[in-house]
Amino acid sequence: MLRKNKENLPDTVNTGKKKKKVPLIIGGVVVAIIVVSFAASKLTPKALPQVPVSAVTKEDLTANVDTSGTVESLKTKTYFSPVNATISQYPLKVGEVVKPGDSLVAFDVSTLEQDNQKAQLNVSATVNGSKDSVAKAAETQQKANEAAGKVPTLQANVDSYQEYVASLKTAIADRTRELTDWAKQESTDASVALTQAQADLTKLQQELEGQKAEQQQLNAQAEELKAAIAEAKKNNQDTADLERQWKDLNAQAENMDPAIDDLTSQMNDKSDEVTQLQINQIENQSAQDPTSDAQIVEWQNELESATTELSEMQSELAEQKSLANSADGAKVTEAAKAQMQATNNIAELEAASLEELLEKGKQGLQAEFSGIVSKADASQGSAASQGMELITVASNEEVAVNVTVSKYDYDKLKEGQKASITIADHTYKGTVSRISKMATTNEKGAPVIWAEVKIDNPDDNIFLGVEAKVSIETGSAKGVVSVPVNAVNTGKDSTFCYVVKDGVIARQDVETGISSSEYTEIKSGLKLGDSV
Repeated sequence: MLRKNKENLPDTVNTGKKKKKVPLIIGGVVVAIIVVSFAASKLTPKALPQVPVSAVTKEDLTANVDTSGTVESLKTKTYFSPVNATISQYPLKVGEVVKPGDSLVAFDVSTLEQDNQKAQLNVSATVNGSKDSVAKAAETQQKANEAAGKVPTLQANVDSYQEYVASLKTAIADRTRELTDWAKQESTDASVALTQAQADLTKLQQELEGQKAEQQQLNAQAEELKAAIAEAKKNNQDTADLERQWKDLNAQAENMDPAIDDLTSQMNDKSDEVTQLQINQIENQSAQDPTSDAQIVEWQNELESATTELSEMQSELAEQKSLANSADGAKVTEAAKAQMQATNNIAELEAASLEELLEKGKQGLQAEFSGIVSKADASQGSAASQGMELITVASNEEVAVNVTVSKYDYDKLKEGQKASITIADHTYKGTVSRISKMATTNEKGAPVIWAEVKIDNPDDNIFLGVEAKVSIETGSAKGVVSVPVNAVNTGKDSTFCYVVKDGVIARQDVETGISSSEYTEIKSGLKLGDSV
């Protein structure tokens, strides 16, 4: 009979968070049962408790995490209407199974040509517009490149002509200044000569007038004497002395004629000289005008021609610079090209060729893989527009169970672990394919980790959206020291078992390993043959 050691056995024994009843093992388990039969023997007034005892054994263990989840498809496809047409056949409903090639939707294509004619014209206009924009941009870029190549040469020519024009202007200015200075000197010299000649002429005129006045006075005196002589003769007086005086006066007057003639000749010569000097001054002033200088005229003609050419060069330079700078404004950026391409794609999608649309409309929509209709919102006789969502098929061949595990088990999961999946009364093999790294909370507010277990051998019995039970194999060990799971207790500070020693129950701390549904691995604290 086993005796309860009150010193080692607490009033309440914690046997862990989850325990399963294990049948007594005959031959490997020693069971000490105290049987008290009140009917057979009335010697013992009260029955003692029965304590099952198991032996520590070696077992092959497999650890599992058991959970449940929802069966979902890993592959879905939504089918869109390829045409603008009326739906003539829509035979399927949500939940129906389809095979590859099965008809999903059929169309009435009688009005397709009219409905798509405008779209075809639109795509033509859009594509041609894009091509035109790109072509113009390319042309502008080419012109800009050519202009950029011309700018250095044109700039050099402009700089050269600007220097040439500046040199001509400098030469004309220097020549004009020289001519002006010379003309001023010539004018000064001519003025001095003319002034002197005019002074000489005036002096000669004064001398001539003096001679003529003196001659006139002599002639007057001679006339007076002539009158006196005539009066004397009339009075019979002696006129010899008077006549002698008269002759002297006439002789003096006649002797003055050569001087007067000489002075007259000198004055005429001097007058001609003055006139010639005046003419020469006028001619010199006209001849020495800078605007009439042959060299200046030649340079001015060259300057006018060079200025005209320079202006043309500057205009061409400005034009080429403008063209060279216009490339950035006209350049089609990669973003603009992408936008045009997207616009073209949309237009082409909206307006595929009539033959293609008709062919697509005639073909309708066919299932591309085996699956289950998961969405079917359209109806027979309704109008379908191009790109409109019509029906969705979820594969029943590529399926998985989405499960959640608690914070106590998530660290045991690894991608690639094998699992057993039970759906209704069908069992399938599975593999952990994905594990979330982000915890969520369940309906009770507890943190859980989401994982995906792919079904390796699906069949026609798969139903999407139903619950499935999943047992994930998280580890295994062969021939390890083990005890029944309900023999392991978890205390506040340690894990322990109750062992039977010399008929007395005692507490023994242990180190555990993996656990199966029936056994727990004991890494230390117990040995084979011990009773727990």
